[in-house]
Amino acid sequence: MLGKKFNPEYREYQDKVSGRTIMQLTDFFTHSNHFYFTNHTFYQGDIIFKSQRGNSSNLFRLYMNTMEIEQLTDLPKTPLDDRFYDRMQHSCVHEGNEEVYMFYLGKVFALHIPTLKLRVLYETPDGFKLSSGSPSADGKYVFASINENKVHREFEDGFYETWAAFPETRIVRIHIETGQSEVAYAENYWIKHVNMSPTVPNLMTYCHEGPWHKIDHRVWLFDTNTGESTKVVPDQSPNKTVGHEYWLADGLRLGYHGKKTEADGQSHGYFGFIHPDNTERLELDFPFHSQHFHSNDMDIIVGDGQKITNPHILLWQREGNGYSEPRVLAHHGGISILQASHVHPRFTQDDKHVLYTSDRGGYANLYLAEVGDMDNLPKLADVQAK
Repeated sequence: MLGKKFNPEYREYQDKVSGRTIMQLTDFFTHSNHFYFTNHTFYQGDIIFKSQRGNSSNLFRLYMNTMEIEQLTDLPKTPLDDRFYDRMQHSCVHEGNEEVYMFYLGKVFALHIPTLKLRVLYETPDGFKLSSGSPSADGKYVFASINENKVHREFEDGFYETWAAFPETRIVRIHIETGQSEVAYAENYWIKHVNMSPTVPNLMTYCHEGPWHKIDHRVWLFDTNTGESTKVVPDQSPNKTVGHEYWLADGLRLGYHGKKTEADGQSHGYFGFIHPDNTERLELDFPFHSQHFHSNDMDIIVGDGQKITNPHILLWQREGNGYSEPRVLAHHGGISILQASHVHPRFTQDDKHVLYTSDRGGYANLYLAEVGDMDNLPKLADVQAK
């Protein structure tokens, strides 16, 4: 029900590995998760999240001062065959507009948070599926990618097949005030991760999606003023993979990670930062593993480990030309069986806490851990040696 209030579900517990106090923010017998780690999920210090309470996908607001939860949308149950294409997790908050731009079943919606007014901005044409997108920093446009529906990706299958089909992809510019739209860019390649710079209105990154060692080039910069696309990290090759790119908080630099294979056949991980014009590149050896990483700057990185062998929230501190050994902030215990239950750790805007999702209790819920003094956290190597 629109505007329905849920009593606080908040509880605290001591993490069994780090000893830190962990705040579990939601506790419901269905999946609840924050937005994808590249998309803004915060509003005035509160958290906007997706949950499937009431047997349908909807957006909710967690008031951090009271821990009360408010339902922001009231949408119908998703048909079974369309649940993979729900896309609501890829919604994005624009605090300046006081709106959430929501991606749901082929439509882009604008939700005005103070009034809960919901309007349709865009509807995907027949033969295409809505993928992802984000608003421009000035709040004038939403940019979204739509992919030709050549392969029906039921649940988590079809990743390789979709890449191999080379579907037509269009990046659509949608005017937020009028709802008018136009195709800003198109090509026959699977495009995802359409991420606008959080500070520069005309800068966007997008990726050629697919197996990292198979795609022609992963990260691209698109100037929405000129329509020009250029390669970012231009020396990417089968021997140097790049992925999970994201904007730093300044909106002027990108973070990414990958693997390099040397001439002797030895491979090692690395972490990189770069201006999108390929200047001031910094790539550091990073012999550590996580499924996803996030940071607001280059000083401290958070990752989610590996779901079976290392299911921990990990922190790395910059030290000269590298990073410290990982410290364990929390045992997330998630197995990430669905996209909705991926851990996707991310820092809050002030770097003081890490927000993450975990299905450790069977259903995905939201958790928050204070970063605090990293020197007081156990090293991962010591934890694994026990």
